[in-house]
Amino acid sequence: MGVPVSVTTSPRGGVRPGAPSPPRGGTPVAPPGLPPSGPPPPQPPARRPGWKRILLGAVIVLLCAAGGSAVFVVEQVHTLRDDLKQNGILNVGSGQLASAGAGDPQTLLLVGNDTRSGAGFKYYRGYVPNLANEMLLVRIDPSKPYISMMSIPRELNVPITRPNGSTYVGRINSAYTYGIGTLVSTIKQVLGLSVNHVMVTTFGRFERAVNEMGCVYSTVDRRYYHVNLPYGPQYQEINLQPGYQKMCGNAAEEFVSYRHGDTSLVRDARDQSFLLDVKKQYGPTLSDNIGKFEHIFGQAVQTDRGLQSTTGLLNLINTLVFSAGLAVRQVHFQASLQPTFDTATPQQIQASVHNFLFGASPVNKQSTAAVARAVHSRKAVARLPLVPTPASALGQAQAQALKLPFPLEFPRVEDRGGSVIPSSLRRYLIHGPDGSAYQAYVAVFYAGQLGQYYDVQGMSWTTAPQFDSPDQTVSVGGRTYYLYYVGSNINMVAWYEHGSVYWVRNTLTDSIGNGEMLAIAEQTKPFTAVHSTSRVPVILRAVGVPTRTVKVKPTSTKLLVGGLAGLVTLIALPLLAFLALRRILDLRRARPDLAAGQQSGARLAAQGGLAAVPAGPSANLRRLLGLDALRTGALSGLGGGTPHVASGRWSEGTRVYRGSKVYRPLVLTPVIVLLVIAAGAAVYLAVQPTTPVARPKPVHRSRTLPDVPVVVLNATQTDGAAHELAVFLQRRKVRVSAVGNVTETLPPGTEILYASGEHSQAKLLAKLLATRSPSVAPIDPVTSAAADGAKLVVVIA
Repeated sequence: MGVPVSVTTSPRGGVRPGAPSPPRGGTPVAPPGLPPSGPPPPQPPARRPGWKRILLGAVIVLLCAAGGSAVFVVEQVHTLRDDLKQNGILNVGSGQLASAGAGDPQTLLLVGNDTRSGAGFKYYRGYVPNLANEMLLVRIDPSKPYISMMSIPRELNVPITRPNGSTYVGRINSAYTYGIGTLVSTIKQVLGLSVNHVMVTTFGRFERAVNEMGCVYSTVDRRYYHVNLPYGPQYQEINLQPGYQKMCGNAAEEFVSYRHGDTSLVRDARDQSFLLDVKKQYGPTLSDNIGKFEHIFGQAVQTDRGLQSTTGLLNLINTLVFSAGLAVRQVHFQASLQPTFDTATPQQIQASVHNFLFGASPVNKQSTAAVARAVHSRKAVARLPLVPTPASALGQAQAQALKLPFPLEFPRVEDRGGSVIPSSLRRYLIHGPDGSAYQAYVAVFYAGQLGQYYDVQGMSWTTAPQFDSPDQTVSVGGRTYYLYYVGSNINMVAWYEHGSVYWVRNTLTDSIGNGEMLAIAEQTKPFTAVHSTSRVPVILRAVGVPTRTVKVKPTSTKLLVGGLAGLVTLIALPLLAFLALRRILDLRRARPDLAAGQQSGARLAAQGGLAAVPAGPSANLRRLLGLDALRTGALSGLGGGTPHVASGRWSEGTRVYRGSKVYRPLVLTPVIVLLVIAAGAAVYLAVQPTTPVARPKPVHRSRTLPDVPVVVLNATQTDGAAHELAVFLQRRKVRVSAVGNVTETLPPGTEILYASGEHSQAKLLAKLLATRSPSVAPIDPVTSAAADGAKLVVVIA
């Protein structure tokens, strides 16, 4: 390179004193890279190289963002794929399953395998054949307003072709005896539906999955009870009480698999209802616990080969993403119910499949609001199939109302078809996820068809999972009703009063019409509008509730890279935008002066006033200063300013135009900062513990106090006596789970009743209540049932 030389010109174009003289001979010598002196040739318009770098930077940032997201998605897909391999691959058979691209509509088949041990189940004298207990079709179509669910009746009589080619007529669930491929081909032959993917679960896997999730809050619509007695009917045993409750593995399995005392349509609807409750409770937290649910799902089901490949999973995930936010609706299979099996005509099958594939229109919420107003004005009540509630049912409800700490609301009308069977009323306790106990009641009403019951309920737990995200809100007659739909049918109507929540729950098949549901809710009224504050329940948070140990899966390299790419992208975008804006502003300010300098330089070059040029600027600096445009040596005439080659600047008065060298620190600084942040994040993730999360240590109580919850019951005529004693115990750090009233006449005094194994705890409680001279005795079955199985009960008489 040449030696940098400063060139200074006088305002008139001559060489200033102290400047290097031109070579002898008097002819100015053109510096390297410039043409000989003379009129400048025409130059092309000046380029704007900054836009290319800006565009390149934006592309790099977008690629980083896409790369980070892609790495994360692929990592999750691979994790789910590996989880789904836990139970092996279903051998469906070649050509039985239809293929679907990314985002295309897909039909899934969920099969409940009825295989179970003969122990404790003697229906088949120790042997149960391999049958399909449940065949649930799920249609996911992003172009439709709903995700559809339709169960195929297991007793549907259809022709079935065995693998050897022979054909017989029998229940469709028996096709599973010959393998999942025979069941899929039978469904395709009978319904004309192509299935894309198959998932199979068993009773044991289902129970384990429900327990792993943390159990499910769901509604049991009626009393389910059966015990296998000698010489009596031998089938699945069950013992479930009605009401909204927490259902864990065994109870959930009994509820969804029970197959007696109702129709196949009701049984299938029971399965779908439970799945909808699972979605309601755990759907909002799925993204926060995706790894946990992937593992549980992988343990619970066995899938076809397509769902154990990355391509098949990505195609299904794309369809699910495009369908995000769609509501779920139940489609009831049209069939004629027979004593031992069900039949369906081709027209019924065609109508069911059409409804499943193409669905119904979205809910007309304005129409529903109009129906609610009409019901309140009593214009439509006379046309609804309702009759007044019998006085006997109202009397029973009024008696139970005195035992609740909040007003009991009871419907003054009921379904006409079900009025032949009296309603039943049950009080109970429900425990929240944190262990808190809440008072609740449920009134069960018959809906006039086999296995069809609807419920009117109330409880003090106003934040239960089922009340999240109502589909519509209607205010009529001073009440605000929260409506929850399944498809276009109202499944539940809820409202809040007196510090509690009340609701009407439709039958499992939603057989009660929307207008009738709204009318029942509007006619559900309390027996007493106001309750004494002394009867507000004492609800204490349980102490030392054990939590399940959850192992934290180690962070994989792909997930780490994806996370770091996303972090760098979030920080780089605003910095890149700032640099781009600065560069654009600098170029715009310099453009007029560069144009003026080009004209002045051309005039000077024509006069032969060029002495020397800087030889050292970089290519970026030359472009920014306009040297490419002033190739005639006109740099010395740029507005009368002075070029400083060593500093890479051109100064004109007080204005300074900076070259690209000055930009390097500005660009390198954020890059260094991003690298430091990324390195810190990598170190932080690398040192995160992978050991199990320990459960919280139990709270150690004094040995002078009982460490089990206490229930306080009032058998006196004094209102609030149980509440006062509960407050006394609470102040002394005794856990009180609930208070209540009993109607039995007892001798005056205080009695402490204890469950088996809790005698020492009862003695500690007796010392605390020594001033009352309590008696201590084992608890009797009646009191134990009234106290919902409490270990310690204090009865004030």
